Amino acid sequence: MVAPVAPIDKVYSFGVPEEMAGALEVGQRVRVPLGRGGRIVVGFCVGLDRAEWKSTLKPIESLVDARSFLSAELLEIGRWISRHYACPLGRTLTALVPEAVRKQAGYKQIDYVRVVESVDDIISSAGRLGVRQRAVLDVMGSVDGELSVDLLKERSGASRTTIRGMVSKGWLGLRSTKESIAPPNFDLPADEPTFDLNPEQQEAAERVCQVIDDADFRVLLLFGASGSGKTEVYIRAMRHVLKAGRQVIMLVPEIALTTQLVQRLACRFADVAIVHSGLTGVERSLTWSAIRDGHKKVVIGTRSAVFAPCPDLGLIVVDEEQEPSYKNLQAPRFGVRDVAVMRASRLGIPVLLGSATPSLESWQNCEKHEHYELIRLPHRVRDLPMPKVVIADINQEFREQTGVPLLSRILIERLGRVLERREQAIILINRRGHSTVMLCPQCKHAIRCPNCDVTMVLHAATDELRCHHCHRREPVIETCPNVSCSGKMVRVGGGTQRIEERLTQRFPDAVIERMDSDTMRRPELYRKIIGDFEARRVDVIVGTQMIAKGLDFPHVSFVGVIGADVNYSTDFRAGERMFQLVTQVAGRAGRYESAGEVVVQTEDPGSVALQTAVDHDFEAFAESELEIRRRTNMPPFVRLARYVVADAIEFQARESAGLLAEVAREAVDRVAAGRADVLGPMACAIARMRNQYRYEFVLRAGEATTICQILEAIRKSRTKLSAKSVIVDVDPVSMT
Repeated sequence: MVAPVAPIDKVYSFGVPEEMAGALEVGQRVRVPLGRGGRIVVGFCVGLDRAEWKSTLKPIESLVDARSFLSAELLEIGRWISRHYACPLGRTLTALVPEAVRKQAGYKQIDYVRVVESVDDIISSAGRLGVRQRAVLDVMGSVDGELSVDLLKERSGASRTTIRGMVSKGWLGLRSTKESIAPPNFDLPADEPTFDLNPEQQEAAERVCQVIDDADFRVLLLFGASGSGKTEVYIRAMRHVLKAGRQVIMLVPEIALTTQLVQRLACRFADVAIVHSGLTGVERSLTWSAIRDGHKKVVIGTRSAVFAPCPDLGLIVVDEEQEPSYKNLQAPRFGVRDVAVMRASRLGIPVLLGSATPSLESWQNCEKHEHYELIRLPHRVRDLPMPKVVIADINQEFREQTGVPLLSRILIERLGRVLERREQAIILINRRGHSTVMLCPQCKHAIRCPNCDVTMVLHAATDELRCHHCHRREPVIETCPNVSCSGKMVRVGGGTQRIEERLTQRFPDAVIERMDSDTMRRPELYRKIIGDFEARRVDVIVGTQMIAKGLDFPHVSFVGVIGADVNYSTDFRAGERMFQLVTQVAGRAGRYESAGEVVVQTEDPGSVALQTAVDHDFEAFAESELEIRRRTNMPPFVRLARYVVADAIEFQARESAGLLAEVAREAVDRVAAGRADVLGPMACAIARMRNQYRYEFVLRAGEATTICQILEAIRKSRTKLSAKSVIVDVDPVSMT
């Protein structure tokens, strides 16, 4: 059985030629003829069987790989991902093994030769020998066993052609193998720091180690306040697994955003492999092999690390388990946390999830499922107080100031005090660029992207307008393009560039750096600013959510949050995302001796998310938000699958979405009547993106198995659509 690496949601049967029968393995890639024309495509062998076929089978054309790179366990995980996330199996399996691994980057073929008979027998039977042939035999006669062809050439002066000719005559035997160059070493030698655990940490670590010793599948949710010492609990659990000779995978949201955490973990262990998208092909390939061969015991990485080929995995740790970046945004659109839980369940090992602001799905699972367990770390280490959070009502500032106030008076006042004390501050605004809108105040015309239904953002550093969706760039215009108006355009709203500009004007003696995707184009730039901030060469960092997590600085005593309620209004998770962001960035303040203070600017000061964030009370927020989700029948009480249908012609997108939604309703009636429903179709929140009109509908069901059954029925319908693309997003983290 072969699953083509193509957008073909089907598995085909092929005959195995006799010469391949002993070499073909499940999980191996093969070339097969597909369709009436016999077009050769690559696919994965997903099953082998011996049977009498009543019809003629096309034979496999050739092998792509010399062996399979997928273990039986990973192959089964791939099957589950294909079913659960509605992605063709061949495309899914491709995502499990990096291309550099399949190409064997970092390996070179080494040829070895040996004398088949004795050198004397060859000389006596060969008759006349050439000078180079005799030199080859003299060298081979002086060695015991085999010698590499390269070394033989060097010692004898013979060419590869001469040696190959002696092999063809049967005088020399040839053995070929692939050997690697030296694998990358991620171990960071350092003095082993020692930390005494407080009673809460000790109790948590002992419970996790007890579960590890039980050698059974469980999901442990380590719910700890920011600065409560979750990392030390991770380390004790990981060491416990390593003592038993097993391997550990630790997943982090983004390597670039968790530089400090990764470095601190890597220097606490030997045999560490770090897996992320910034590795070269050679590094990725050799690291993968070192993990598979058991040479690397600790794997730290981002999404792809969940597929690390550990032969003896004993624990999976998922740090900041609530992070949306754990969702893969390309097919297969899997969620890393759920894949980690599924992989652990099949291996019978525990999963340790950690967060100060858990996802409501994980929180609810602790109430719903016996194999989930909640472990609490309610206090910061050394009993440090949580930072004081103050809400600045920007509506009041509007009434009291002329113009648009980007920075509230209380934020400026508190930041000034911090700088006077020579302490440090973090200012978060989750919008990059200078101004969010170029607007004509006379006719209210705003500059919009011609490809997307969004306004273009001014980037003052390059003096251009940019669309953050299709990346279109246009020059800044100062006069309204509306011919009946011709008024002067003004810059409205603020992003990281404008806030940096205002703060530099207000505090000219302070060293202020900006961190967003415009400035942090390479990991080394991020590491440089983090290093400068750690060394106190920078006073204030202004940035997007990349500065909200994973950072631990002793002299940060103030955090400002600007526009806390921006960017989430179209999503049912708006309150959850806002609470998480404010709580995470607030947790950067007051982690050591300096008392922490946080100012949050908002237009909605009465929201439950902000009010509970002021008190650092996740449980109160979760109780309120879960009641809303229960009443509105939304996750975590149901599972969702979102279909997005797009085409350059709006009619075709709308018609195809309607047709597919009707197929979905028929599937619901057929396999899940009364247990599921279909919402829509409707235009997406951003109705046009990259010149594609977008329509969506949402499939909603009480259980994941029900969703899978309905998705399978829709896939089997083979409905022909005129739209250019259809995206299926199971368990979506964003509805925009």
